[in-house]
Amino acid sequence: MSERQATKVLTDIKARLRTSTKNVVLNVRPPCKHPQGYIFDGKLGSAGQTRSSLYYVFKGAGVYCGKVYRPGEAASMTDEKTVSEEVHRDQHWPTLIKVIDAFYAGRHAVLILPLLAKSAADLLVATAAAVGDEATAYVCMGVLAAMAGLASNGWCHGDIKPANIMLTGDQKRVVLVDLGACTRVPEVLTEFTEHYALGLPNVAGLQWDLACLASTLCLLGGIMVAKPSVKAVIEDLRRWEGSLSFGGQLALHILEHLDGVNTVQQLREDVWDKVMERVRDRLGEEHAATLASWWP
Repeated sequence: MSERQATKVLTDIKARLRTSTKNVVLNVRPPCKHPQGYIFDGKLGSAGQTRSSLYYVFKGAGVYCGKVYRPGEAASMTDEKTVSEEVHRDQHWPTLIKVIDAFYAGRHAVLILPLLAKSAADLLVATAAAVGDEATAYVCMGVLAAMAGLASNGWCHGDIKPANIMLTGDQKRVVLVDLGACTRVPEVLTEFTEHYALGLPNVAGLQWDLACLASTLCLLGGIMVAKPSVKAVIEDLRRWEGSLSFGGQLALHILEHLDGVNTVQQLREDVWDKVMERVRDRLGEEHAATLASWWP
């Protein structure tokens, strides 16, 4: 969070705690013998959430995000927790969400997550034109790094889209969220947002995630993706190449290299390194150095 946002949250804590006793969720989990108390308060607005709702959560001196799933969605919570634990077990991936806690409260499954500011979908809602070059670059590189973390452990995210890309309070870091749709490579995908994948077969892998990222970058760049195939979108982007927004340029590069990316090494060499060169040329060395640190 930014200093301004943190100050606002902290000044509200006392008032919230006075009225939120009724919202305490007691979580008794074996082998724990004592209850874990989380206080759920105001709802966090975030565009694109369909299976869950986000809330401010307080515990001790900590302020977190509580992701409360609708009844019947417990499997998604379990899946997300499993993927998070596996991916972060041996190495921390800073742009991939890390689950802090998970439990059940009545009919609802609940995840406790780091508190993030807003999603790329919120940026689109708030912006009439294309999203700025800096935010676009940060989204692109953050998601590529998260994608590498998942692929290194044999996972495909499966549902990369603006609503699942969160920004920190100062918008200087991007975090890919919603790991509940993650699928083992190369299994058949069952949970996804179809039009982002540009007509690719429903098979988990880097190519699927890259196509979804390219579609997202087009949207951030003010480009509506109306054609249902990778080939058609490439043709359209090439036709507009002289006037493409930065998001469109990055999307075109990704789609042009899609067929050759099946491993994390290929992702690094053919996409990450070359996109980083474009970012360095566009934003300068300071931004490039920050983004480079996201790939461990």
